[in-house]
Amino acid sequence: AQEAVQVLSAEPRGVVRLSCPVSLSERLLSRVVPGFLIANPKVRLQVHVANRRVDVIEEGFDVALRVRTKLDTDGELAMRRFGEFRELLVASPIYLARHGRPTLPEALAEHVTLSMSEDEARQTWELHGPDGETRKVEIKPRLMALDFPLLHEAAMAGIGIALMPEAACAEAVRAGRLEVVMPDWSLQRGIFHAVFPSRRGQLPAVRALIDHFAAEFPRLMGEVRL
Repeated sequence: AQEAVQVLSAEPRGVVRLSCPVSLSERLLSRVVPGFLIANPKVRLQVHVANRRVDVIEEGFDVALRVRTKLDTDGELAMRRFGEFRELLVASPIYLARHGRPTLPEALAEHVTLSMSEDEARQTWELHGPDGETRKVEIKPRLMALDFPLLHEAAMAGIGIALMPEAACAEAVRAGRLEVVMPDWSLQRGIFHAVFPSRRGQLPAVRALIDHFAAEFPRLMGEVRL
């Protein structure tokens, strides 16, 4: 028991295996990892960057960063929430000048759409209105890719209306290169969180990394909001 206490209270050290989606690695993780490594010189960080959903326990990860609309799929894991991301419908002023600005969800079926989902040729977007009303719109996207830079460039080129995370398009919206379409209608928010094996017996390096994320991520998320 004394040895266990000493291990858990020791200085953070050793290798921590972290899984992170591509867009989060580019926009948020890259801004917090250097500070963590400076503050914890004995910790080595092995980052697996991929958009697939990893099996934390089976694949031996210490922490996985995720964005999900529901949190009922990881019951065997502990979780730490950092905040929520909005998903926006955006298009270039060029596209909107040519094809008009939709004001109701039903109008999206007549527009060219660009989707983050790669699953099906036909997809459904569920939008929530200002009075709590929910409408589902079936679309047939011209471009489907879980690659935000690709969707971003296609939207700015005037290809169509893109569904994108706020963090990935806020800068272009502020600069006027993209416009938010139907701002009164929103999609389900994504909950940004970390999952990890049970806190019981958690190594100091893992605990320090999660605490660092909890201190830094909410501030950075505030910076990318419109």
